[in-house]
Amino acid sequence: MNIRRLLAASILIVVVLVLGSTSFPWRADVGAGGFLGDVNCDGGVTSVDAVLILQFDAGLVPTLTCIGNADVNGDQNSNSLDAVLVLQHVAGLIVILESSPDPIVLTGEGQQATEFFHLLDGLSIFRMTHDGSSNFIIWLLNDDGQQLELLVNEIGSFDGATAIGIEDSGDYLLDVSADGNWNVTIEQPRSVGGVSPPVQMIGNGQQASDFLALEAGLVRFELTHDGDSNFIVWLLRADGSIVDLLVNEIGSFDGSTALQVSQGIYILDISADGNWAINVEQ
Repeated sequence: MNIRRLLAASILIVVVLVLGSTSFPWRADVGAGGFLGDVNCDGGVTSVDAVLILQFDAGLVPTLTCIGNADVNGDQNSNSLDAVLVLQHVAGLIVILESSPDPIVLTGEGQQATEFFHLLDGLSIFRMTHDGSSNFIIWLLNDDGQQLELLVNEIGSFDGATAIGIEDSGDYLLDVSADGNWNVTIEQPRSVGGVSPPVQMIGNGQQASDFLALEAGLVRFELTHDGDSNFIVWLLRADGSIVDLLVNEIGSFDGSTALQVSQGIYILDISADGNWAINVEQ
């Protein structure tokens, strides 16, 4: 047996002893072959899938039932790196869902209703720019014409982002009010890790933060803002679901809040008109 197979066998022992058959099937309606990491197509991602990927990488099994789900990191290989990502998901350190779709890029000038585009349920991040001098307002509408989310409402030039949860997969469009050139890039991250506290995040205006990897327990947030308008910060899970409203104030702010969270990956959605800083401690 070569060194590679010995290493794989050693990792298998650790996997079985530490994780056993622990499972975090995040959806009840998972279909065969639909999710990265689910290499045996049983509808969930577990330590068993990590074992199978390692066996395949070591040449101990010739193929996998759903081999298309084995390349978790998208590097065109199925190896121990993918098994590590599966184990990180099982441990709640990252979230693996469907493979991330390509970003949707929409551009235009002035007032426009975009063509329909498809969004998956879960987290969507809208990154928006505008070079005009008047109102820049964007509503997200579903295919029934219902206004679901006000993505931005600013005057003049703008360069910012917002993170929201999409409840239902389907076709959507943007209703844009502007007097200049605008660009919207929509990202739907489906396999993410995050930075662990302590961490400081700084920025200006409306933004979506980097991802946070939080342990189960109490988390403390220190927040400051030097603007004149709304300062609103939401904590969301990596699947787009809302956890809590951390602050909702007008004008300058210097304060803190603490809350209990479960282990997982999170993101902050920040509405502001000035400079802000957020310190996260756990």
